[in-house]
Amino acid sequence: MIHLTLIIVDFLTGLLAAGAWALASAGGAIAMLVGGGFLGASLFRRWRRRG
Repeated sequence: MIHLTLIIVDFLTGLLAAGAWALASAGGAIAMLVGGGFLGASLFRRWRRRG
């Protein structure tokens, strides 16, 4: 019974770590896309003002 509990706890911890890593990587990708889009928009606005 103790071994089964340890296996379950280990599995849940691994699942939580994997979920957190996936969330962090997805958040990083979203932040990169938003940042790139914002930078592109600001550069486009400056270029449009000159023209």
